[in-house]
Amino acid sequence: MTSRPKLLALLALPAGAVGYFVTAAILQALPLPSGLAGLLLLIGPLFVAGLCMLPFVLPLIDQTAKRDLAAHRAEQAVAPGDDADADTPTT
Repeated sequence: MTSRPKLLALLALPAGAVGYFVTAAILQALPLPSGLAGLLLLIGPLFVAGLCMLPFVLPLIDQTAKRDLAAHRAEQAVAPGDDADADTPTT
């Protein structure tokens, strides 16, 4: 089932877009001071969009990390004596 994390990662963009536009609409409806409104309208929707995308992207990151860790462990299992020889100085 390697296609499930990829499918979820593709769904992250629409989820982030929905989160961005909903947050921007809510913040625009609030009566905020002009200096704070500009900054909050820039940072707030981006933060919420990132939070909305996070559950969709994490399975892909987890799958990639597990694959890389398995490759690293397999590499170390093949040549366990090479690391000990590299630590000893040669004269």
